[in-house]
Amino acid sequence: MKIVMTETLSKITLTDQNKLSLVKDGALQPLVQLLLNDDLEIKKVAVKALLQFSSLPENGLQMIKEGVAPPLLELLYCHSLQSPTLLEQVVATIMHLAMSTTYQHAEPEQVSLLDSEEDIYKFFSLISLTEPEIQNKILRAFQA
Repeated sequence: MKIVMTETLSKITLTDQNKLSLVKDGALQPLVQLLLNDDLEIKKVAVKALLQFSSLPENGLQMIKEGVAPPLLELLYCHSLQSPTLLEQVVATIMHLAMSTTYQHAEPEQVSLLDSEEDIYKFFSLISLTEPEIQNKILRAFQA
């Protein structure tokens, strides 16, 4: 059932208010669980839904707080050569998350996307393995 709902979320066009409401009402944790699934097709659907949510800075910050970044980064490192579409969507989501960290006006503590030097190095090292459009998104994530 979760998979069907996630697939629907990934395909429909949501208003910004709908995206905010879904994240506020707990949509992230089931999607994170789907990212941890062994089935690559399930991961693709979850990433597509997360990409849609991540387009709003408020959601991006909440996604980082709820632990979306580590499974996305792990997925990026493990499956980057198997599915170019998945790679592009994961990098776009990470770029949105990075950009959301620049909108932290009233946050009591700063939220950081890449917590360790290893994360930074691994993410940056993908530049040499990807096509120009994805390289641009990686660089935009670092620019944020």
